[in-house]
Amino acid sequence: MTVEQDTDREARPAWSGHLADDAASAHGAPPAHGRGLSRHRPSRRPGVRRTALAAGALLVVAGVVVGITTTTTTGNGDDVTIHDPSGVTMPRTEPDGWKRVFGEDFADTATDNTFESRYSDRFVAYHGFADTAGTGRYQASTLSAHDGVLDMRLRTTKDGVPLAGGVVPLVDGQWGGQTSGRYSIRMRSDEVDGYGVAVLLWSDENLWSDGEIDFPEGALGAPAWLNVHCLSDPAEKCIHQQTEASLKDWHTYTIEWTPQRMSFLVDDEVVGTTTENIPTARMHLVVQAGSNAGNPPADADGSLLVDWVTIDVPASGTEPSVSLPDVTATAAPTD
Repeated sequence: MTVEQDTDREARPAWSGHLADDAASAHGAPPAHGRGLSRHRPSRRPGVRRTALAAGALLVVAGVVVGITTTTTTGNGDDVTIHDPSGVTMPRTEPDGWKRVFGEDFADTATDNTFESRYSDRFVAYHGFADTAGTGRYQASTLSAHDGVLDMRLRTTKDGVPLAGGVVPLVDGQWGGQTSGRYSIRMRSDEVDGYGVAVLLWSDENLWSDGEIDFPEGALGAPAWLNVHCLSDPAEKCIHQQTEASLKDWHTYTIEWTPQRMSFLVDDEVVGTTTENIPTARMHLVVQAGSNAGNPPADADGSLLVDWVTIDVPASGTEPSVSLPDVTATAAPTD
């Protein structure tokens, strides 16, 4: 059977040379982690700083995720009522000094065969090349949208190939990043052996020396990590911090990037901030999940779920607000 005749996208070896439908290539988007290096297995460094957080709540009754109901207009112009699974709706207003340029809450239902076409004006879907670890392959068939979430379903094919998923938001339908921005994503994952996730800012020019910001990052269902790679030596991490936010629970993760400071928030609480190793090149947001170093178990199967994604940029003529840690929360009591 030829590739063109094969309608089973999961069975089709899309990396065998048939890349005509590779949306990432069509938009000029390089894979964020194309070096075959694992970003999902944190090193066991001593003295890693931990940040305590309240765990997000997820209530499941008879297999149905309980959240809230909201009415929204989809990217295709339809007014629909959706069940918001995470219990927190996508914010409709921006912080002071920021302007919303992208917002998606996945109200448009799409199967694993129609996600690329239905969301083509909003996302590039990774398809047809190796994942970060080099053991898995990105396939658009891992992606679907249902019940108000993006569902990246990670699993191994019957031929033993681990499937990975990745998307890049398109601002105004165009591929390309920013030199400052505020990026928020609300997500959770199943515990899936051998798979991890990285939400990251990556160079438009595909140059590691431009910088790499990973938040959140970690094995699916495990603690969320913050990693900022050093500009002088990107193989090193100048910030390597484990939070106590679990990827298995719903949380909102925010990267806030200005020329002077980067801050990192979980559920609107600052868990890290720095004035060093701040990228100056154009960077774009990537959400990718794939295999860790080595091969996942053959029966590993589960999902990364994304409720919504927003991107804000500094508003013209204003200074964007900057998030700082709440020093009063840790200040010593006075007599």
